Amino acid sequence: MKTTRPPSPAHGELTTASPLKLAAAKVLAGDATGRVLGALTGHRVRHQGLWFDVRSHDFSPSVRAQMFWGIYEGAETRMIHAFIRDRHTVVELGSSLGVTTAHIAAGMIPGGRLISVEAKPALIPGLRGRLSPWARSLHLDVIHAAVTTHCGSTLLTIAPQTVGSRLGDPREDEDTVPVPALTLRQILDQTSLADFDLVSDIEGAEAAFLLRDPSTLAQCRRAVIELHETTLDGSAVSVFDLIDALTATGLEIAHRHGPVVAAVRR
Repeated sequence: MKTTRPPSPAHGELTTASPLKLAAAKVLAGDATGRVLGALTGHRVRHQGLWFDVRSHDFSPSVRAQMFWGIYEGAETRMIHAFIRDRHTVVELGSSLGVTTAHIAAGMIPGGRLISVEAKPALIPGLRGRLSPWARSLHLDVIHAAVTTHCGSTLLTIAPQTVGSRLGDPREDEDTVPVPALTLRQILDQTSLADFDLVSDIEGAEAAFLLRDPSTLAQCRRAVIELHETTLDGSAVSVFDLIDALTATGLEIAHRHGPVVAAVRR
């Protein structure tokens, strides 16, 4: 299943940062820098136009630093601003700390509906509170579930960092916790959604609907998705496989930055 062909140059390339950029990012977005920035800013950080209270332990020092420099979920946020604006109904899979969710909510039409799906149980209380400043004029549903190919429950691997939890086998320093499991179709059915826009960053679990139930996206008008190399039913899945599956649904790639794509239905 895994392919190695290059992507279309018209839509960007799957690039890797240079060693110099990686070294600079390690310093600028490291824990030490995050602690200094937290103290200097009073733990109130501006991220691409929105202000966030980052006193909660949900925000690691590294994430605080990344937010301060605007690189935390940078590509996703820029695409949300460009493609998910003035929308009425949005589903976000993998809301995590709620930073991208807040950017979605801030650009939605008043009276719109935002469905926020997050698997990690420890993040749910903070997520609800964090969204309140931007979701006051919206109908907000926060759903605690992991997106999978089945309904019921599954094991979520909890990363040592606040973010980065995923479905899959844990490493030595990781634990697992049982969480509710839903398919994207079940989420849409439970919330009685028809036309919607989609934002997704679920560490490879997007393969569950892109490869096993792509017709779920028939009513999706716009999407911003971070794609991940993964495995599904024991087979390797590449980012290119997922791009092919996404475009097969009738959505066209409008912009791409590495593995993050914005797609629209023409």
